[in-house]
Amino acid sequence: MAPIGLTPGNDAWYAVRETALRDGFVVCHGRLDDWARAAAGPSAPGLLGADWPRYLTMREPAARARLLGSRLLLRRAVAAVSGVAPDRVRLGRDGWGRPVVHEPAGLDAGISHTAGVLVVGVALGRRIGVDVEARHRPLLAPGLAERFCHAEELAELRELPSGERNARLVRLWTLKEAYAKALGVGLAYDFTLLRPRPEPHGEGWVLGRISAEWRLRCDGVERFLVASALGPQRRAQQSSQ
Repeated sequence: MAPIGLTPGNDAWYAVRETALRDGFVVCHGRLDDWARAAAGPSAPGLLGADWPRYLTMREPAARARLLGSRLLLRRAVAAVSGVAPDRVRLGRDGWGRPVVHEPAGLDAGISHTAGVLVVGVALGRRIGVDVEARHRPLLAPGLAERFCHAEELAELRELPSGERNARLVRLWTLKEAYAKALGVGLAYDFTLLRPRPEPHGEGWVLGRISAEWRLRCDGVERFLVASALGPQRRAQQSSQ
């Protein structure tokens, strides 16, 4: 399912929960200004939890707004998926800076943002990573494609009309970054090893032999592309069912 658009005051939380229960994950998006404004105020320390000291060291207002807004959106999404009150959600970060859902148990989460838009993903019993990029982000700089494209992708790019190459690059970049974020390594991953391909039947993407059990999506949301990478179900989760 395509990402669900949310504002602090809308009533789409039932759809968030239903989507997660049906598909095993959900991806939501919203405007940074809306969520940062809703998160500001006396409740900010409780909202940020372990991130509060980091917030206090930030000097850039934009960085503070991103941290506040993204944590509120993620908290509300986790609460909707799990069916608990937002104040019972406890978030943190791992050693790579990746979001961690400490409570309630059994959930994984991802966050991305760019140009005034926030994206969060929540998955049940499996890893998730998300990424958002502007559709027209320029990626045709000399040598850039060679740094993150598989050799077969480079060959396909050369066959495309010049007007289509940047759009293909942005889609590939967004898919690969979502996968790397799900792993928790981000840009430390060698993107040239990844070869996302459309599923033969369906709307998703697969990574082939490198990680056959992962499933990726890439959807258009206004002037952005939103990608998600969903890992295999964890063994402990499988054995309990």
